[in-house]
Amino acid sequence: MDFRFGLSGSTFAGVDALVEAAVRAEQAGFDAVTVPDLPGALSPLVALAAAARATQNIGLGTFVLNTGLWNPATVARELATLDQVSGGRLEIALGSGIPRPSLQGIIPASRDGRFERLQATVAALQAAFDAPGIAPGFVGRHRLLIAGGADRTLRLAAEHADGFIIASVPPVPRIQLPPGQLVLPEPVAAEAFLARLRSYAGQRAGQLVIGTGVEVILTDDAAATAEQVAAVHTYLSPQQVRSSPKILIGRPDEIAGQILERRRRLGLTYYVMRGASPEELAAIITLVRASAHSATSGPQPPP
Repeated sequence: MDFRFGLSGSTFAGVDALVEAAVRAEQAGFDAVTVPDLPGALSPLVALAAAARATQNIGLGTFVLNTGLWNPATVARELATLDQVSGGRLEIALGSGIPRPSLQGIIPASRDGRFERLQATVAALQAAFDAPGIAPGFVGRHRLLIAGGADRTLRLAAEHADGFIIASVPPVPRIQLPPGQLVLPEPVAAEAFLARLRSYAGQRAGQLVIGTGVEVILTDDAAATAEQVAAVHTYLSPQQVRSSPKILIGRPDEIAGQILERRRRLGLTYYVMRGASPEELAAIITLVRASAHSATSGPQPPP
């Protein structure tokens, strides 16, 4: 399966900054620019519509859409509208949402309620792909990815989606991290987690896209940087930090090697990247694609 790379855009910095990031990502060779769905930030779909008018080819996606905030049929209409505005460049990733204090009384209060909303949204989108209803119709049948950290979310993705996005991996450590820091999955647990996804998918396992959001730390001293990260993420050793699927540390060539290794070990082929400029990240993308092409082409047989 081919690698795909997205740039994680901010919906807090304002629409002009997002549009600029989308333009730079397109010029740098990214496949997509994505935005989260967070309280207090720009609406992701309206913001992406602005980015669509300033770009030509780059995909535009949610990473991820908080389905707890949306009526399933209404969000199908909004996504179909963005698809038409962008000329068919929509990319869809859905999650059940995190119950932040500011969302109290807005999203379903229970985990069961949020999961049921996610299920209903998946069903509404699949219906809208097949025939217009309240939605005006999609330009094409788009890939649908589901993010989550629970076993039932794995089953939902295995049965009804085109891929899965790693959010968290159980057991999630109970730790208070500094603002802006996300829990990093333990590598062995991540392997077991994705193995369950593939077991649920059965014959579909080889068709599923596996993706993750990833922080990229460019440095000439990966070992020292991993020690610094482990001092914050105390539940992981420096070696576990360097192998966790949600962080990449090192020089561009070292990081390209990590991405290739994680495809072999975890099946990861879709990365939404943050932590460096689009131009800096482009060097990594170029190295990965060149190595992947060499590996697949190989020596040609004699005529």
